[in-house]
Amino acid sequence: MLQVPTLPNQMTQPIYTQPACPPPNYNAVKIDIHNPSVGVPNQFQPQYAPVTNPMYSYPQAQLYNYPQAVQQPYYVPPMCPPCEPPKTLPAQEPVNVAPVAPSVTPIAPQAVPVAPEPVAPVAPQAVQVAPEPVAPVAQTAPVEPLNSVAAVNEVAPKEAPKVEVAQPADAAPQVDLNNFIARLTNPDYEVQANTMEEIANMVKDEPQKATELLDSKVIDALVNIVNTDSSKLAGPTQEQIAARQKLMSGQQISDEEKALAVTITPMEQAERNKSYAMFTSAILQKLYGDEVAKLTGTTVPLTELPAAMTIVDQLKDNPNPMVRTSAIEALSYIQNPEYKKDLTTLFTIAKNDQDKGVQDAATAALEKLNQI
Repeated sequence: MLQVPTLPNQMTQPIYTQPACPPPNYNAVKIDIHNPSVGVPNQFQPQYAPVTNPMYSYPQAQLYNYPQAVQQPYYVPPMCPPCEPPKTLPAQEPVNVAPVAPSVTPIAPQAVPVAPEPVAPVAPQAVQVAPEPVAPVAQTAPVEPLNSVAAVNEVAPKEAPKVEVAQPADAAPQVDLNNFIARLTNPDYEVQANTMEEIANMVKDEPQKATELLDSKVIDALVNIVNTDSSKLAGPTQEQIAARQKLMSGQQISDEEKALAVTITPMEQAERNKSYAMFTSAILQKLYGDEVAKLTGTTVPLTELPAAMTIVDQLKDNPNPMVRTSAIEALSYIQNPEYKKDLTTLFTIAKNDQDKGVQDAATAALEKLNQI
């Protein structure tokens, strides 16, 4: 063993002393990936002949395969081989150890060993150990950082995409139902008339949109218009009746008489709106029957159509021939092969009405009914 000269009153310590098989230190932090060693301080380390047949083999893959912090993979260190006497260096290339300079600072008892700078480096061809037989790093796949896309794809299991089922949103109404109901119940007869005309045009032009008007409140508002008691409302005066007769006969009348003749009294407005309400309800009833037939393939009976019986009652009992004529035309609009028998009975009775206009309307409705 080579001896290093020491200074007076200093602790003598060899550069290296072979420990008697020290216990392995399994602290992974102290492992050097490029030149692995276990439990050896940062001192000059002697070199041994390459180990060609290690006593134990161990797995060279990582113990665990899951995402973790960026660090070097953990390897199980080889077991300590049986203690052997240190091999001497070849005679042809002796190791020259430079003496310690006298200017070296005294080493305190608790200080670390002498720094390796004064020691002359060993020739690379005699000291350097080939990394392949010692370090298993060359046989393992290189570890990529976890922030690499490829490393994440290989280590982390791919999760199936989460399918979120969105709840169907409620369809926004196309029709302001409350607005229609408010206008139908308005005491102004002109507002009622304009609203019923708008409903009739909507059913004709946009039937799918008009289905939102198939509401019991809309039907009830139309039925209330039909059942309005107009007997106590102001009707045409004798002057109005005379002015109308002159206008219809083609006689010369003044502007004041003409304005009086064309003025509609509240009672006449109420009776006119009854005719409008029966037409409008008949249009909605036909739309209702057609929708039920599309969905179920069945025909709604005439007696179960909304407001149908109200129209029949007006045909039988209303004293105003204009209202009775309107009732016949409304029932003729909703005619159906399933209703042929009932409508034939109603129109046949109406042919015997006292009013000539009602008789003509009933005859025309029977002819139309016989064509289906």
